[in-house]
Amino acid sequence: MRAVCASARAYSSSANLGPGFDVLAVAHTSYYDEVTACYNEKGDRAVEVVEVAGPFAEGSGGAASARRAAEELLAKLGLRGRVELSVYKGVPPGRGLGSSGASAAAAVAALSSILGQRIARSELVYVAGLGETEAAGTPHFDNVAASLLGGFVLVTTIGNRLIAKQVKPNKPLFFAILVPSEAPQKQKTKFMRSVIPQSVEVSLAARNFGGKTALMVLALLEGDLELLGELMMSDEVVERARARYINCYWAVREAALSMGAPGVSLSGAGPSMIALAWSETRASMIAKAMLDAYRECGGEAETRIATLAPGALELVKSMG
Repeated sequence: MRAVCASARAYSSSANLGPGFDVLAVAHTSYYDEVTACYNEKGDRAVEVVEVAGPFAEGSGGAASARRAAEELLAKLGLRGRVELSVYKGVPPGRGLGSSGASAAAAVAALSSILGQRIARSELVYVAGLGETEAAGTPHFDNVAASLLGGFVLVTTIGNRLIAKQVKPNKPLFFAILVPSEAPQKQKTKFMRSVIPQSVEVSLAARNFGGKTALMVLALLEGDLELLGELMMSDEVVERARARYINCYWAVREAALSMGAPGVSLSGAGPSMIALAWSETRASMIAKAMLDAYRECGGEAETRIATLAPGALELVKSMG
C-alpha cells in the first residue's frame, strides 16, 4: 500500500506574556516550521524523522518533539503503521519562541489529517504537548496550543482533562519581537523554570495569576490594548525572577516603551522579548528602538514584525 502524505505549517509562539504563566500564549507570524507526514498503515507502529532541513536544522535536536508527538498520536488512537516525518525548521530554538512546540504542532496537524479520525482539538493539543517532553523534560501545552489553534489561546486542566480555547481580539494586533543572536544556554528552559519561586502567598497568587490573567483576556476581547500592555508588564512572580538573567532586559523594555509600545514582556522564558504595537509602522519603530538598545548593551540580535498567526490545523494540505 502506498503511503498517504500531508503537510502542515505551524508558526512560532510567545507564552506567558507577563502574568499568564503556563496558561496564556499567542501564535505570531515571525517564524514557522513545516512537517510533512507520510503514513503507511502496514507494519508495526514506528515513527522516524527522515529529514530535518531549514535554517535551524542543526540546533533542533533532530526534531525529536515532532517524532514523540506523532508516536503519542498513534498510541492514543491505537493505530499501527509506519510514519515518516520530514521537518523544515524555521523557528530558532532556545529563544523562547516555541520552537519545539511548533514542530510538535505541525506533526500532529499533518498526521491527524491523514488518519481522518474525529479528535477534539484539546486532545490534539494534549498529544502535541507530550511531544514537548523531548525538549523540556516535561509536557508543556501553552506553546503547542497557540501553534495548533492560532492566535491567542488559554490552556488549563479540569481534573484530568486539558482545555484549550482561542481568545479572539477585538482589534488587529502587531508585535515587535527582538530575538538575540547569541547561542542559547544549555538546558535553558529547565534553568529558567528553576529560578521561579516554588511558593507564593495566596493573595499574591490570586492577584498575579488569577486576576491579572483574567483581565488580559477581557482586554483582548474589548480591544483595550493599553490595559493589555499594562498587564503584560505587571507580573510579580515569574518575569520578575527571570529578568535578572536576561541580557539588557530593562534597557530593551524602556526603549520599547519610549517608542510608544503599550506593553512589552519576555517571550516565554526568553531571551526574546515581545512588544505590542498599534500598527505595523509603529511596530517597526519599536523594533528599531529595541535593537538599538540591545546593541548598546554589547549584544547582537534580529527583529521581526509580526501579526497573529493562523493555526496549524487550518493550514494542512494533502499531498496525495
